[in-house]
Amino acid sequence: MRPKTLLIDDELDFVRLLAERLLARDFPVLWAVDAAQGIGLVESEAPAAVVLDVNLPDRSGLEVLGEIKERWPLVQVVMLTGQSDVATAVRGMKLGAADYLVKPVNFDQLVRVLVRAGERRLNQEESLRMIETGKLAALGRLAEGVAHEINNPVNIMMQKAGWAGDLLEEPEFAACAGLAEVQAELAAIVAQGRRCRDIVSKLMSLGGRVDPRTVDFDPRQAVASALELVRERAGSLHVEIKTEFDPSVALVRLPRAEIEQVVGRLADNALDAMAATGGTLTVRVRNAAPATVGIEVSDTGPGVDDSLAERIFEPFFSTKEVGKGSGLGLSICHGVMKSLGGSVEHARSARPGATFLVTLPASPSVTPANG
Repeated sequence: MRPKTLLIDDELDFVRLLAERLLARDFPVLWAVDAAQGIGLVESEAPAAVVLDVNLPDRSGLEVLGEIKERWPLVQVVMLTGQSDVATAVRGMKLGAADYLVKPVNFDQLVRVLVRAGERRLNQEESLRMIETGKLAALGRLAEGVAHEINNPVNIMMQKAGWAGDLLEEPEFAACAGLAEVQAELAAIVAQGRRCRDIVSKLMSLGGRVDPRTVDFDPRQAVASALELVRERAGSLHVEIKTEFDPSVALVRLPRAEIEQVVGRLADNALDAMAATGGTLTVRVRNAAPATVGIEVSDTGPGVDDSLAERIFEPFFSTKEVGKGSGLGLSICHGVMKSLGGSVEHARSARPGATFLVTLPASPSVTPANG
């Protein structure tokens, strides 16, 4: 995929012609004729690369470069200069420009420079995601430790409250004044203890711990549970969730929590893709041959560009902005399904949006579950 490119140059005919030629080479292109307009487009359109003239009518190119690198450090800036201003372009390189070109511009060279700039942008984003993921891993370990420390006293508290409640059932306490009130307070303590345990369970999940036990289960129920966790978010994004379950689906013998995690991640990705426009998330569960169950997760978002389809399962690769995704979601899904003897793949389709197909091995010794 070509990087979205912004051209900032006050020579109107030049910038229009350059934009047309880049569009013909499949570059998404924007253009501006002064610094103010250019900075506004960087802020609103988030281009991956900026081709910047060193001489602008309202500000110098170096000042614009400095502001871009300060506010949007991942944006790749290519300086354009006349032969007499090469020294200025070199100063721009020291300030963080990715490259510079001398006018009149060799178009093929510009294309090569922009492609390199787009690759550099992706590499920088992947490096930042690795750093963020390391921080999240540390946070997960901390959360798991805190959860463990909280769990023990909460369990003791609930046991003591339960024991006290059992004592109050004895005949000698029946005539005590305020018995019902004390029992109600003990019941409230137990209820709040359960709430604490639910919070602890979520912290343990943040630490990456899921139930590894293998059980026979109906995959439709696992899918329904995973979708229930994203239903509120889907509603806030104006996304309708549809399910299409075959009336009779084979049971599977796998760790159910891991399947719920995979479906949940795919659903979250689909919601991310439709966050700006709303749409429909459709999940289908059906028997597949030979002896497998297929779970299909489809959205009506922008879909996956063909040039990116081969990389989407790579660790730390993401089309989202840094800070909005670790680039590990699909990679984790792929690793989980491979370890369980199944698979997850991007299915090219004539329908709009993206479709991912999860394939599960059916349990060999149980009959299909009826809907």
